[in-house]
Order: sequence, then structure tokens, then C-alpha cells
Amino acid sequence: MKHPAIQIIFRILFLAFVTVIGLFLLYHFLRLTYPFLIAALLAFLINPIVNSIERYLRFPRPLAVLAGILFLIGIIGSIVTVLVKKTIDGFLYLSDYIPDQIELISINTQLYFNEVILPLWDQGIGFVDTLDSSQKQALQEGIQIIGSNVAALLGRIGQAVANGLSTFIGALPITFTVIIFSILAIYFISKDSHKYARLYKEKLPLIFRKKTWNVLHDLRRKIFGFLKSQIILMILTALVSFIGLLILQVEQSLTIAVILGFIDLLPYFGPGFILIPWSIYSFFTGDIFMGIGLLILYGSTVTVRQIAEPKVLSSSMKLNPLAILVSLFAGLQLFGLIGLIIGPISLVLVISLYDAKVFDGLWEFIKGEAPTL
Repeated sequence: MKHPAIQIIFRILFLAFVTVIGLFLLYHFLRLTYPFLIAALLAFLINPIVNSIERYLRFPRPLAVLAGILFLIGIIGSIVTVLVKKTIDGFLYLSDYIPDQIELISINTQLYFNEVILPLWDQGIGFVDTLDSSQKQALQEGIQIIGSNVAALLGRIGQAVANGLSTFIGALPITFTVIIFSILAIYFISKDSHKYARLYKEKLPLIFRKKTWNVLHDLRRKIFGFLKSQIILMILTALVSFIGLLILQVEQSLTIAVILGFIDLLPYFGPGFILIPWSIYSFFTGDIFMGIGLLILYGSTVTVRQIAEPKVLSSSMKLNPLAILVSLFAGLQLFGLIGLIIGPISLVLVISLYDAKVFDGLWEFIKGEAPTL
């Protein structure tokens, strides 16, 4: 008879092996089927709207599904249209604003050079004259090395930007293809949802139906709760930013406030991703009032979010910001731009499976006990 400790180690290794194989298969499964999985999720989310249209407006099921999809596309299209319009307005504003700022930066840079750099240069030249030939050669070689490193760094940054743009442009055809396939899949999945539900009830065991129903119900509740909480926090951030920018008399305050609201989705960074560099730039250009005002605005947005977030998230899922950041990065690395959606959804799914006690049988298996149903 084997020792219990050896059996536990064997079961742990077996679970680790099965997990690695499962993750490998899951990755390729998701890579090949993610448009249809996204479609299934969206069809599941809009199903109450489709059922209401079918029941109260007496629409046939295919027409009700088409109306639900058009409703979904209308909402997303409206948001995208507003964002595109605001972005274009912002670029038009920047095209007039940036040249004046470049001129201001050049004037301030010249003044700084004349008042600070030149005196330091003169002192440095005097210091160099006191060095012997070997020290001068070492100094020149050091300067050349620094220059080479700076040039290489700028080259790598330029190459990274070019690669990022080419990757983004190259991903557009695939993205449009995914969107088309997802829309078609939403229609067919939602149209035949009653048939799939009947097969689900007839073919699957009762314990499996209970587990999956708990997961799906919890998943829908958490996704809606998460989206609702994030929208509320984005609106609060945009509102505080708009008020602060109006006080600072910044042009295009509404456009910038909307952008800051969306950037608030980034965990840890948020509006500081724009406000802090903007504040530093303002100090550099001599606009002390704007620099201090932007720092106060950033502090205000952070304070409002910290106060509102526990109350807003109290009725929805509580995701750790670091977990969200990891899911965004992992999704982006594995699936590209669409991974920014797949990553957080996968995180929510894992949490829903955990809350539904799907993983409870693993520890019983490791210990060699019969799982409790």
C-alpha cells in the first residue's frame, strides 16, 4: 500500500500535468473560436431584450433577434460616433494649439540655455582645460558612448512606434472579420436559443445543469454590475475633470474631460496618465498656475474615486485593480486588441466558477476523498 503522502504528491503532479495540457488546449480553443464565444456571451446578455420584444411587441423570433442586434449596434455605434467626433475636435484644436506651444517651448528653452547651460558650459570648458591628455580622451570617449546610447534609444523608440502602428493597421482587417462573424453568430445563437436551452435540459445531468446555471447567472450579474460600476466611476471622473478644467479655463474642456473619463478605466494610472505630464509641461513652460491646478485636479479625481468606489462596487463584483491590469496585459499579449475584452471577461469567468464552487472537488481529489455533491 502506497504511503498517503506519496499519493498526495502523485495527485498534485497529475493535476499540474492535466492543468498544463488543459491550458494549452484552452488557448488554442479560444484562439480559434473567440468570435463565437464573444457572440454567445453577447447573445446571452441581450436575450432579455429579445424576449421582451418578442413577448410585448409580438415580433417573430428572428425579427426580435434582429431588432435586439440593431439595438446593440445602435448603442455601440452611438458611443463610437461621439468618441470619434470628440477625437476629431480634439485633433483640430491641437493642430491650432501645438504650434504656439512649440514656439513657447523653443523660447523658454533658448532662455534656459542662455541663462543656465552656457554658464555651465563655460565652467566645463575651463574644467576640461585643466585636465591632462588621458583624462580628456576618457571624457571624450564617455561623451561618445552616451551619445551612441541616446541615439540607439531613440532609434529603438522610433522602431517600436513604427512596429506598433504597423501591427495596429495589420490588425484592422482581422478585427473587422471578427466583428462580422460575431454579429452573424449572435443572430443564429439568439434565434435558436430556445432549441439550445431544450437540448441543455434534456441531455445534460442535473448536477451539471445546476453548476452551469449558477455560473451563467453569476457571470451575467457580475458583468452587468462591473460595467455599471465602471460607467458610474467614469462619469464621476469626467464630471470632476470637466469642472476643474472649466475653473482652469482650458479650451475643449468637455472633450478632454471625456477622454480623462475613459482613461480612468486604466487601473492605477487613470487620469494621471495625462494630467501629470501635462502639469510637468506647464511648469516647464512657466505656467505655474496651470501646473498646480492640474495637480489639484488629479488629486481631486483620485479622492472622488476612492470615496465613491466602495459604494459603487458594493452591489457588484469586487475585482482587484492589479488582477484587472494583469488580465488586460495577458489578453493583449495572447489575442491582440480583442484581448482587452477577452482578458477581463476570462477573469470574471474564473471568479464566477470559483464562487459557484466548481473547484471545490479538486482538494478532495488531492486528499483522496470522495467529492461532496
